[in-house]
Amino acid sequence: MASLSGKYFLKGNFMNISREFIEYLHEITYENMPEEAHDRAKYFLLDFLGVSICGTKADSSGVLYNFIKNNAKHDGPCTIIGSPLKTMPADAALVNGGVAHAIEMDDVTTRSSLHPGVSVMPSCIAMSEVHCSNPKRLIEAIVTGYEVTNRIGNAVNAKSHYARGFHPTATCGTFASSIVASKLLGQSVDKMANTLAIAGSQASGSMQYLDNGAWTKRFHPGWSAHSGIYAAYMAENGFIGPSDILGGESGFFAAYSDDANPEYLTEKIGDYWEICETGIKPYACCRFNHASVDATIALCKENDLKAEDIEKVEVRVPKTSELLVINPEDKKRNPENIVDAQFSLHYAVAVSILKRAAGLQEYSEEYIASKDFNSLIQKIYCFGDIEMDKEFPEKWQANVKITTKNDSYEIHQPYPKGDPKNPMTWDELIERFHLMTSNVISKEKSVEIVEKVINLDRLESISEFVDLCSFQS
Repeated sequence: MASLSGKYFLKGNFMNISREFIEYLHEITYENMPEEAHDRAKYFLLDFLGVSICGTKADSSGVLYNFIKNNAKHDGPCTIIGSPLKTMPADAALVNGGVAHAIEMDDVTTRSSLHPGVSVMPSCIAMSEVHCSNPKRLIEAIVTGYEVTNRIGNAVNAKSHYARGFHPTATCGTFASSIVASKLLGQSVDKMANTLAIAGSQASGSMQYLDNGAWTKRFHPGWSAHSGIYAAYMAENGFIGPSDILGGESGFFAAYSDDANPEYLTEKIGDYWEICETGIKPYACCRFNHASVDATIALCKENDLKAEDIEKVEVRVPKTSELLVINPEDKKRNPENIVDAQFSLHYAVAVSILKRAAGLQEYSEEYIASKDFNSLIQKIYCFGDIEMDKEFPEKWQANVKITTKNDSYEIHQPYPKGDPKNPMTWDELIERFHLMTSNVISKEKSVEIVEKVINLDRLESISEFVDLCSFQS
């Protein structure tokens, strides 16, 4: 396998970092990756299918299904999760990515601060159905996709990328989808290089959705998956892209960040696998909120705290969190819809106190409209901590202090549940899968999907599990 190391720069006549990265990615195979990577591919595939099946009931998913019904081919080879319709690869990836991201519970990274699976998996499944149904090649593509989206996310610098208004799940996911598609097409190194380069001109995704709780965040990974597939097909037909889309003077790192670290793209490459550094989201809200939810629930359970006895709650999280979940304070204390609530730390802490939970029920339109949290949320004060920021993004930590009429209680949560350093076991993941799918499919079908995914590399074809995901939602 290619050994890549050394420091890269945005300017000057140094080596072409995009090409070096491609040469590494092209050599990745199922056979030359460790068993741990195989295991994580199946683990995150099951998680993706769970959030997707659950996400079929979201209002935004209904719009996506109608879009395909009215505007795309219905006799294609590719499965749309939660629909009996079959369509073309890019359209199937568009819907499946959007559906999976609808409930805000898909997998997440710490360092790159993005959701890799929702762009990688839709592209993998659609392109596998058409071009390569071998389950081992699907695993190979999944692991490669996580290498791409996470490493590009590491290098672009999440803090700077977010500050410029970009959503890294969307931007970095476009590159990942393109390489996944390239792998499953069996492209040469040169064609793969053009695929990545073409994807770079499609990398987009605005954080403006935060302004009014818009659904465009849900659309982002679907569009990334869709765009990556088109990039691969264009390269396959001879279209030429720029030579260094990542490290060039007007490339992705220079154009999309004020403080990129291009050397992170190939840091310790081949020594560890990014898919093994990815985490699960147990709560239906932004990952920035999760350590606070863990801490608050633990504090309330251990001390039997009641909302009516609480006078003040103080929450400290890394300062980077402020942009997404703390400010503007008035808006975060008064969420008007699900997206508003998902990106409010104040709301996450309030429901954690009131319900000892932060799942789909707590993030439903019905509960938000009830305003049961309205009195308590005014007592919650959230702060971005500069000292915590020094350990971010390695630590997505939180400190919660609850003051009651008679006493005060405080707890620190260094890593949220689901983080690679505080992982969710296979048994916990399977239990979560059954819970998320229970209102959509039968227990028998749910059990069958789990069995197929766990034994993925022993199957004859990916159709053995994909066909189970085609149903009328």
